[in-house]
Amino acid sequence: MVGSLKRPRPSYETSFRIKVGLIAVVFGIALFMAVYYPLISHEVNPFDVAAPKGRIVIARNLTIGNISYTNAVVMDSRNNLLVLKGNDDAGDTLTMEVITPGWCLDFWAWEGSRGWRLRYNCSRRIEISEYAFRRVPTHEATEILYWYLESGYAIVFHKNGPVENYETVNFTVTYGGDRGEGSFKVALG
Repeated sequence: MVGSLKRPRPSYETSFRIKVGLIAVVFGIALFMAVYYPLISHEVNPFDVAAPKGRIVIARNLTIGNISYTNAVVMDSRNNLLVLKGNDDAGDTLTMEVITPGWCLDFWAWEGSRGWRLRYNCSRRIEISEYAFRRVPTHEATEILYWYLESGYAIVFHKNGPVENYETVNFTVTYGGDRGEGSFKVALG
């Protein structure tokens, strides 16, 4: 048979190197998809409750406006007990809801010469403007923001009935479709 040409076949060493190279490329792509892609595509600072997360908080007896509280927990700008985190601007209201039965929220706002005004009275769910919080970047990275209550706002957790020592209070904060969970244990002073 004249005129038939055979294709040259690669040597065993060459075919082995090609197979090892293909396996290395496939393994590299799989490693990238499993490890690096979630890190690259993940939001740097999604919305969540940063604090309190199971922290022990001492209950106080106090009076705001004309309402007296017994064994209540106050979150305000002086104690920075409530800390949210997130760098998205997803609207102008946050929703805070108490999950633990028997507990409710009062939301107070300072109105200057008129004094403290009760905006929500013993509600299980309240809506708060995002402007009631100041967003502060961390020292390490300016794109990570923590939210603290501005002065002139106070959130009071209280219970209709006796408070048990080290009772856990669970709540959620929802903002722009993202929901964060927080909790604290009430210690009686």
